[in-house]
Amino acid sequence: MIVGDKTQEILDTFRKELKSKRTLFLAPVDSIISRIIYFYIFDVLKNETTRTVVWLCLKEQREQVLKKFEEYGLDVEGFKKMMWFVDLKIPEEPQENTLYCTSQTDYTKMASHIANLFADHPGSLLVIEDMNVLAGDNLQVVESFIQIVEKKVTENEGSIVSTLGKGILPPEKEALIKSFFDVIIDITSGEMHTEIGLKVLDIYYEIKESGISLKYIEKRVKRERLKILFVDDEPDIPELAKISLSREPYDLIAAYSGKQAVEIALKELPDLIFLDIMMPDMDGYEVVEELKKSKNAVDIPIIMVSAKSEVEDKLKGMELGIDDYVTKPFDMRELSARIKMVMKRYGWTGAK
Repeated sequence: MIVGDKTQEILDTFRKELKSKRTLFLAPVDSIISRIIYFYIFDVLKNETTRTVVWLCLKEQREQVLKKFEEYGLDVEGFKKMMWFVDLKIPEEPQENTLYCTSQTDYTKMASHIANLFADHPGSLLVIEDMNVLAGDNLQVVESFIQIVEKKVTENEGSIVSTLGKGILPPEKEALIKSFFDVIIDITSGEMHTEIGLKVLDIYYEIKESGISLKYIEKRVKRERLKILFVDDEPDIPELAKISLSREPYDLIAAYSGKQAVEIALKELPDLIFLDIMMPDMDGYEVVEELKKSKNAVDIPIIMVSAKSEVEDKLKGMELGIDDYVTKPFDMRELSARIKMVMKRYGWTGAK
């Protein structure tokens, strides 16, 4: 259930809760992350006028960053004195409030500039524009750089915010990058999920020409046992899942085709659906599209299961609004862990 427009209230919560944190905006489409991060930074500039924003220009140069604010309808002209840039390309005429490095891999100079800026402006917010750019280098070098920066930022009571495109890096690299941050704001098509301390926030977002619209989503599964629909055209797989997960607080029901999955889902309204993509009559994507048409089934969380591992297939599912993706062959322990991870977002705490 989506509850009213709460844009400013949610942005206020972000500013307050993330002020001393290292925060990562994680999404499958980098253009979405870009817009959201710009709206967030603009809100900080507008509402915390004693705070400095330090922007590490890994992907865009200073002038391109300022131009993007303008393209998104955000007027930062009056806030430029609150902004410092660490740019990677020296122009013919140096710009105001800008320090320069010789290249994207000039980590010593970047770290030195950031350390000096935070010493001069305690409590600042560091924007590391795109972690995918950093992760293209040797991860040991990147890890050392981030640890140095983190130490200097923390010593001066500052915070860090960055972005990462989901599914672009190899899984082990993505996991390492995520481990650098205190808070992950996980973005899927139209929704954000994050846990900040004891707070769990599920938020619906809509990008508009005039800005961004944010609303809370109330996600609550109150029963102790979960009703899970397992969809696969190979009957042995749902049966194996029933046996392997029999000690967990799950009641599994099965469907063996796409059409049957839609019929059972609309009738039983399960708490979660494990959905195979490759089926002969109606594939998993078509099943999701059908369920999203139903007011009763539109919010059922879905974990897609497939032998396909290409990024394009994962992105297609994410764009349809699925909650997670598992690649075959899989371990039943992994499935159970993913069930708990996804359902925690919906307020499920498990059997008492």
